[in-house]
Amino acid sequence: MPAAPIGHRRSPRPRTGALLLVPLLVPLLGAAAGLAGCATPAPPVDVNESGFGDNATGVVQFWDRNTTSPFGKLLVDRFNATHTNLKVVLTPVQDTQYVTKLATAIRAGDAPDLVGIDDINSQLFIYHKVFTDLTPLVSALPEKDKLSPAALNLTTEDGRYYGTPYVADMSVLWYSRTLFRRAGLDPGKPPASYAQILSDARKITALGHGIYGFAFPGRCEGCLGFTLLPDIWATGKRLLYGQPGHETAFVEGNAPLRQTLALYRQLWTEGLSDPESQVETGTTWGKDFVAGKVGMMPLAYGPIAAAPASFRSQLGMTLLPAPGGGATATFDGGANFGIPLGSRNPSGAWEFIKFALQQAQQSLAPSAGFEPVRSDVLTPRFRSQYPFAAAMLAGQSRGYAPKTIVYNITFNQPGGPWLNMFTAAVFDGDIAAAIRAGQAGFNTAIDLGKS
Repeated sequence: MPAAPIGHRRSPRPRTGALLLVPLLVPLLGAAAGLAGCATPAPPVDVNESGFGDNATGVVQFWDRNTTSPFGKLLVDRFNATHTNLKVVLTPVQDTQYVTKLATAIRAGDAPDLVGIDDINSQLFIYHKVFTDLTPLVSALPEKDKLSPAALNLTTEDGRYYGTPYVADMSVLWYSRTLFRRAGLDPGKPPASYAQILSDARKITALGHGIYGFAFPGRCEGCLGFTLLPDIWATGKRLLYGQPGHETAFVEGNAPLRQTLALYRQLWTEGLSDPESQVETGTTWGKDFVAGKVGMMPLAYGPIAAAPASFRSQLGMTLLPAPGGGATATFDGGANFGIPLGSRNPSGAWEFIKFALQQAQQSLAPSAGFEPVRSDVLTPRFRSQYPFAAAMLAGQSRGYAPKTIVYNITFNQPGGPWLNMFTAAVFDGDIAAAIRAGQAGFNTAIDLGKS
């Protein structure tokens, strides 16, 4: 299975529509909650029925995001090769269309049997009561305590489980040992604070010949959330607080947020970042780093997995540091499984989930550009075969993902408050005004997302 292509992480959103798209989405999810319109509300699934999830027959219709479908295809092919009476049919769905398409299908009574959904969006559907309660099944999984805690948390509501983790996609800071060595830096000592990032970036940029110390995807809102938020989380602070449906934004007065915007502003104004950073929408995210022209870059594993082995051998990585150092964190992203109400083969769907979570299947995630969601995959053989994925998995305890129904509207929405604040602070230069406007924008978006 070939590794995922460069730029596949946190897929770029269209640059039009802005928040005008959101009023169309929110009522749709509200309608999905009651499976309104032409459909009759689907009855709950009896997961306690004898034999549920064992020796199922028929077909399982599995919708996966394009982003994670390389791993989905690998799993489906392996499952179908070993199960004669039950077949899984994989349907990749564009990331930008996934939430709307799934909500529409549920509302129409035509939901797939199984979904692989961006873990950050799990709460949207759980909050609207359209995923099957899998609590007794998840609680009985022998590997439950080994599953990613951050991803598993996103499948819960009021102590009940409505899904499981599927595959992990974590953010880290990659650096070129080769460029570190050429710049007179210790290739075994990655930067552990913002001050060290700046100092290292200056020395690497001083090499000249089109080499820059740093790079970032300045026009990809999802990519920026994926790679900047962990620096803030490492301090114990967040931008969103409160339970799903009761969120508030902490933007003004958020010291690590201001420090993060100031860092990126300085990297930009001093010419320490690749000029392409200002226009990078995510479609070629990581390409400049893989080309050997950038010293440090926050990124996922996928572009690195797709790079030549000769390049990977020159790299180092670390989790993303807090501004002042002393702590690190990662965005524990990826995908979760869910069984929508209305699934025609929930027993078959659960049988496939159990298969996908097996240690033997999860150990293959790096071959598709991802990380496993099971900590016990960290065997000596796995560490030897996938040293970077192993190091990322070892840091999963420091992973976090916001449990919220407003992440999309605040962070991933084109023209939304997150990207607008970043652009105004980093490229326009008025950080204080950007933060003030950011607080107002987040407040408006949250109110809209909860309406």
